[in-house]
Amino acid sequence: MCSLIRIFAASLSIKTLLNAIKNMVRQNTITSPAANAEISPVDALWVLIQSQTKAVRKALTKRLIEDEQSAKAKQEAMVKDTLTRAFEQLHAGEVYDDARSLFNE
Repeated sequence: MCSLIRIFAASLSIKTLLNAIKNMVRQNTITSPAANAEISPVDALWVLIQSQTKAVRKALTKRLIEDEQSAKAKQEAMVKDTLTRAFEQLHAGEVYDDARSLFNE
């Protein structure tokens, strides 16, 4: 099955790959633990990742870590900006009854 996944890996989306695997199970082209076994998107993605070369897996890992760090940096910047505006408004005497307005500006 892994060699088949490698063939699809370059050209198919995960959803398309998942549907192709399900169709092969239904047609008995490949076997599954149960005849009506559901293949989750996570399992299909995991097989796809495992079928890649070590260099591709390392690049994927690096990109995932970078994406996580970027999201964390964005969140930290948003919190810093919000707190900065809140303190500036507090010092300027512009205190709001509803703090949610700080997030809408």
